[in-house]
Amino acid sequence: MQIRLLRTESFRLTALFTALFLGATLILTGSVYLIVDSAFKSELLHAADLDLEAIRNGYAAEGVNEAVEVVNQRLTKPPASDFLVIERAGGKTIAGNLSYVPPRTGTQRLPVPIATRDEEEAEAHEILGRGAFIAPGLYAFSGRDLYVLSVTETKALEAVAWVLLGTLLLAIGAGLILSRGFLRRMDAIVDTCRAIMAGRLNDRVPVAGSSDELARLASTINAMLDRIGALMETINQISSDIAHDLRTPLTRLRQNLESARSESLPPDHLQAIDRAILESENILAVFAALLRIGQIEAGVLRHPIGVVDLGAVVREICEIYRPAAEDSGHVLEASAVQSAPIRGDRDLLFQLFANLIENAIAHTPLGTRISIIQEMEPGASTVSVTDTGPGIAEGERDKVFRRFYRLERSRSSKGSGLGLALVKAIAHFHNATVTLKDNAPGLVVILRFATIPGDASV
Repeated sequence: MQIRLLRTESFRLTALFTALFLGATLILTGSVYLIVDSAFKSELLHAADLDLEAIRNGYAAEGVNEAVEVVNQRLTKPPASDFLVIERAGGKTIAGNLSYVPPRTGTQRLPVPIATRDEEEAEAHEILGRGAFIAPGLYAFSGRDLYVLSVTETKALEAVAWVLLGTLLLAIGAGLILSRGFLRRMDAIVDTCRAIMAGRLNDRVPVAGSSDELARLASTINAMLDRIGALMETINQISSDIAHDLRTPLTRLRQNLESARSESLPPDHLQAIDRAILESENILAVFAALLRIGQIEAGVLRHPIGVVDLGAVVREICEIYRPAAEDSGHVLEASAVQSAPIRGDRDLLFQLFANLIENAIAHTPLGTRISIIQEMEPGASTVSVTDTGPGIAEGERDKVFRRFYRLERSRSSKGSGLGLALVKAIAHFHNATVTLKDNAPGLVVILRFATIPGDASV
């Protein structure tokens, strides 16, 4: 569930905007930090320049003694972070609170000559100042301790870091909450679509009270489903009308032909009537198959879904069709058949395998061996119906599942081209897959059903 939450579009958008916010905050914080740091240090250096100017003016007015007096006065005034020194050539200190400063002009950074118990705190102390020669052989330096600035900047950065961390955690939480709501609503749409695919045509997507994108999508899907439902109802009505208006006359026609056959008629007339009866039966069978396929594919066929033993169905169909196969000169056998509980309808499964066996008998020559092999695997059972006949070319294996499609060599034989179409529809009804492969020679029809875990009662 957590991985699904992280993959939702709402979480991606939240993460994107959070990253943009954090990036913008870091850039702004960095810019402010550099500006404040530069301004503070410029102020310190400006104060150092004022000190040097005062020392220089004192020396110009009354010599070294006045310069020393200026330094002493400056050191007696707060803040205590001021550092001043006057040195003669050779490094001899005349006045100030620094023992020695390298006589370099311009900006300098020096370590603070104090002892602290905390090494990290000691490293944070640093003097920033300026040095200048106020007279030949007379050097002066003025600087300030950067410790306060360093501590202030560190605390400010820590505060920003905590704010960013809190923002990140808040964004992640908000993203997960939004994603959970998004997934819940998307799952409702997906579940409704799956329910409709399973035949529950009256289900609709729940619409939230808001008018956001998902609510509009749900409303549009519901409107589409209402339209499809109306069309399906029309189709069902048409099918019912056809069943009433067409099947009844065909049945009556067949009965009339049966009645006519019982009368005394010439042999050629009787043969014509027999052919007409057979054709009427074929028409009725085609109509029944078409109606059944349409009902299965539309999900309107009302069949009780329960636990069915697939192995028992295979064994029973083999026992029933083995004599018919032998009478037609074929061999029908089953192997490795074992109990496999699945969810489905026993009558539809029986018709599925009956169609496959009848197709194999009708479209293969005498002596063909027809085998039904069952294989078990974790969570599924595979049933293969194989024969050693002429098979089906690879380019036509997908086409044979179409209604009324017949191979060229089969057009002269009995059949309507609906057998495999019905097999496909029944397999889809049971969420099973059906695949055709070459048996070299012959054909292999592979059906894979999902089994019920555990000891489900059959």
